[in-house]
Amino acid sequence: MAESRAHQRAKFRSAGFGGHVEVRLPSGRRLDALSRNGVWGTEVETSRSFSRLQLAVERLLESRARQRVLKVPQGDMRLAAAVLRRMGVSAWVRNMDGSQEFFVRT
Repeated sequence: MAESRAHQRAKFRSAGFGGHVEVRLPSGRRLDALSRNGVWGTEVETSRSFSRLQLAVERLLESRARQRVLKVPQGDMRLAAAVLRRMGVSAWVRNMDGSQEFFVRT
């Protein structure tokens, strides 16, 4: 299925200047965005599904980025935080345009 414009926009903004999108992970899966220096790993998930959020968090873990960001629609920020806590992962949760964010510490 093709990505939505909002998904593509969030992905490219997260990568930033000189960053990479669709970065191949050791398992063969792909991380949505990695910053130029490799510090920030970002995964964008818009499906509003608990299981899809879990897969996105697994990709973030596999990326080995020091700072992890999970971008979700505004209404799914609490659900994303619950998934991160349940899986024991510390990461930033941001809405799609980056206007609101909070850190989930485990």
